[in-house]
Amino acid sequence: MSALKQVAKRAAVQAIARAAPLTWRLKRPGSLVVLMYHRVLPEDSPERRTEQPGMYVSPETLDLHLSEIKRHFDLVHLEEWLRRAKQGEALPRLSCAITLDDGWRDNFDHALPVLVRHQAPAIVFLVSSYIGRSQRFWPNRLIELILRESAHPGSVRFPDKLRKLVEPVLTQEGRASLVAEHIAPVVRRALGFDEREIRQLVEAAAQTGSRSVRDDRDMLDVPEISAMSATGLVRFGSHSATHFRLDASATEEVLIEEIVRSRTELQEICGLPIELFCYPNGVSSESSVSLVSRHYLGAVNTDMGWHASGMNPYLIRRIRLHDDISRDRAAFLARISGWL
Repeated sequence: MSALKQVAKRAAVQAIARAAPLTWRLKRPGSLVVLMYHRVLPEDSPERRTEQPGMYVSPETLDLHLSEIKRHFDLVHLEEWLRRAKQGEALPRLSCAITLDDGWRDNFDHALPVLVRHQAPAIVFLVSSYIGRSQRFWPNRLIELILRESAHPGSVRFPDKLRKLVEPVLTQEGRASLVAEHIAPVVRRALGFDEREIRQLVEAAAQTGSRSVRDDRDMLDVPEISAMSATGLVRFGSHSATHFRLDASATEEVLIEEIVRSRTELQEICGLPIELFCYPNGVSSESSVSLVSRHYLGAVNTDMGWHASGMNPYLIRRIRLHDDISRDRAAFLARISGWL
């Protein structure tokens, strides 16, 4: 981006940041903004190396966000807000709910202290089969494989369909200094594959050559879940059983496994009611929404925007946040305005 465009964009962000809070005063009671986070990683965390830039904030960024939110909104538990809306009870004019997707261990290590400091309620959406495991989502595994092949050519044999996506990155100048940011477009293109196929392709690549051994655990375990719950601030929802995208191609068996059984498993694991669902990758279909509506109080997706009482509680829009677009006050306020 040219320097002139950067200056113009920054000026627009500043203007929106000043105007947005003024327009919020005109919102009708029952307006809700749901913030979507995934990982909370310090700037020096090695985990950033194999994570898409759009997937994390630093603890300092999260702290700034919560400080600003408390100036304009009532922080609420999403399920309590939904229950009150369903029963026709009075709601705050402006509410904000915090959500964290996937159930990463760093939510305990780095997000929880910030939530406690601000006394901010939040919901963490867990993938039931990943709890307590070093299991990685296929995008993380794909990034890891590309970085390995970049550093040690010939160490990974990608299936032909996958090689067509990764080859432009692996053959570009400066491949030895690749970082996750350079690989993120490959991950986005890989989302075009059917869920079952992309998992098989990544697994096939992972089986070739030398394999990295990872003893560290990525996901929350039961003691950490219990400790988070004990604060009275953090509740939990289902993010499916295996993070399988629930589009129109998902079979009835898959829908039951990912939506219904995940809820049963999580209630047994957590010893807590599981009232909310989060569609993996924000993908849903008429069948998946219908099944979710029979087993949950509400569900969130990844569509950008605000929610309000009277809107479909099984297709709740959210505002996605990460360091690249919200690390200062003006950028954050402009982002949650819904205008960008």
